[in-house]
Amino acid sequence: MRRRQQPIPSSASSESDGSDIESCFDTGDEQEGTDAETEPTDVDTDVDGDDQADLPDLEWLAGEENAQPPEYYLDQENNSDESEDEDEDYSDGSLLLDMIEGNFHRQYVRKDPAQVMQAISRRTLKAFFEWMLNQRQGKGGRRLAGIQSASTLGTYWKVFRLVYERATGEKIEGKMNRHIHRVLKKLAKKYRLSTKKRDNVATYIEDLAGVLQTNLTTTRQRYTHGRQRIQTSLFCQLAIFSANRPSALLKLRYGDIAVNLLRDPSGGPHRILIEFTCEFTKKYLGTKEANTFVLPEIIFDPSLILSPHVALLVLIFADNAISELDIPPGYEQLPLHLKPEMANIPVFCKSIRTPYGWEVSPDQPLPYTTLLKWMKRLGVLTGFPQITRPYCLRYGAGNAFNQSGDVSDALQNMMMQHAKIDTFMKHYLRRTVTADTRAIVSGYEPQRDLMRAACRMTRWIDPDRPQELTPEEFLSVNQDPVVCRLVMERENQGQQPGYRIIGQAIFNTRQRLRAALLKYVQERWDLEHPVDETERQLSGLKLSQDVKTTLDQNDEMPPLQKRLAETVMTLPGTTIEEEFRRRNAAIDAVAAYCHFQEGGAAAVPRKRSSTRRTSPMPSKEISPQLAAAQAEKQALSDAMLLVFTEKRTTTCFLCLGEQSLPFEKRTYKFASPGDLTKHFKRKHLAHIKEGDRLQCKVCRMGLQHKQHLQNHAESYHGTVS
Repeated sequence: MRRRQQPIPSSASSESDGSDIESCFDTGDEQEGTDAETEPTDVDTDVDGDDQADLPDLEWLAGEENAQPPEYYLDQENNSDESEDEDEDYSDGSLLLDMIEGNFHRQYVRKDPAQVMQAISRRTLKAFFEWMLNQRQGKGGRRLAGIQSASTLGTYWKVFRLVYERATGEKIEGKMNRHIHRVLKKLAKKYRLSTKKRDNVATYIEDLAGVLQTNLTTTRQRYTHGRQRIQTSLFCQLAIFSANRPSALLKLRYGDIAVNLLRDPSGGPHRILIEFTCEFTKKYLGTKEANTFVLPEIIFDPSLILSPHVALLVLIFADNAISELDIPPGYEQLPLHLKPEMANIPVFCKSIRTPYGWEVSPDQPLPYTTLLKWMKRLGVLTGFPQITRPYCLRYGAGNAFNQSGDVSDALQNMMMQHAKIDTFMKHYLRRTVTADTRAIVSGYEPQRDLMRAACRMTRWIDPDRPQELTPEEFLSVNQDPVVCRLVMERENQGQQPGYRIIGQAIFNTRQRLRAALLKYVQERWDLEHPVDETERQLSGLKLSQDVKTTLDQNDEMPPLQKRLAETVMTLPGTTIEEEFRRRNAAIDAVAAYCHFQEGGAAAVPRKRSSTRRTSPMPSKEISPQLAAAQAEKQALSDAMLLVFTEKRTTTCFLCLGEQSLPFEKRTYKFASPGDLTKHFKRKHLAHIKEGDRLQCKVCRMGLQHKQHLQNHAESYHGTVS
């Protein structure tokens, strides 16, 4: 129900003489301390008079507690540069503006780009955009995909107008704007650009549940650090529940989060309340007020996969101290304040490479490009034929808000940072009609659940759809003429300076050909598989009951990941005590996994059978879990002994001392000491930077510099570098 507007007081009417504006600067103390018989003109009379004895005391203007003396502001008045105020304050993430400006400078490198911009003409603009359409190679020889859509060309023109305004301080006139629109239409037709608008694929809550389940259980998507797997889940949860822009969530800091223990008004257990404020500003369009979203905890939540409380509380309170707190009598909540020094620390952090493996950066936020790559891969592993992007969560949440009777247009615009509902209708509303039009027109009850199932992404899941190339298809790109020519050039080049450049070109060409081949295989599958399946069933063959799915747990999962999946995907308890034990177990598992190094996309080490020592067969009283723990402990002890006693060991002592690595990586034996040397140089020495604090965790001693580490490795652990 909309709130009724209050009547406007008479003092605020259009007949006001402006005195109300001046009264806004009055303070209560000044009004109370003023003599009622004193007229406002008395002060002006005293200042303008000739009696210097009656002048007020102005020494406070030069007081030490003031930020600047009066002379500072006089200097600002006389010597400030007014041109600084003419520039627009753009956002730091204006990548398109910088890209268009950089391309303009690249084209007119033989001329002065500033002069060309000042004397811009229609011919200049037409030549510039046609030059952009013909670009196939970017900086550093990077291959460009090129402009494929007419809407992309139109977006670049809008951005160029901002670049022009930033460079000249003036806007492009309307007549030239209309002319360039006609030019762009002709260019789009000439270069056969697609005019089809990309569908705004929306990820609904049911779709996200499948993606997050894949994220917890899959071993085909590997992160550099275990925390990144948890951060990906938390990002998706906050995005689907708030409809925030991805860049706004990635800039979230601990100072933007408030955690409270709230008393349940219905008499149930206390609820954990998460409040987060996203500060995202499109500075060119004006500063926007930040929105605060409130997420209450759901007791007996059917799935902790969709609970942001578990992941966020682990990142804030790794020791799980929140479960022992209580609300004092007479209070409705208990604020859980974070440490002040954590206020500017980002919640979503990137991974950095160190001599000891992967660590989470304490102050660098997670880049959007990294998150985009992860989500695309998770969508493929889930079985979605559509591309899963972070913005799909914003589309899904926006459509859910728009269809809800609890969210008004004003509230929706505020949450999504839109000036009016037209923005949502033009850019966010799906072109697929989600209403049961037949039932509505016929006067039947609409089949809402069926229509929702027909419009979500999980409808299109195909577990058998090819996700990777077969070994034969993977190697078939080596027969491509371009690859063969580059290989011959590399062989003729020998060890000349251009050898590595040609090798990089071969790698890039192979990757591009494999991506194109996989796309071709998938498109053929989408066309031919439904026909083949229909013919198979019409011929009388029965369907197989064995369904291939990427969501099943497998034996390749590390023990910490198995524990993570088992605890998070448990069913709710029947009592409050069981529910709290369920949540505490999930928080403990997530906290343990946050310190686990996955190692990125590197190949999983081969399993060893003969080289690994095991303890004697345990007795029947010892559980299998305890027996496995004893075997690992014995194997670690044996490896510790070998790195001190062998003259040329094959076990890396740095990996052995890193407790966050999985057991297989810590005790891995290389085929020869030479292979260990290659690993030591590539994985450890190559990532040492100036000022890094080095140490040997096996010997528990600090090392001063890179050469000290190399000498220590050869003298104490038989690792030559």
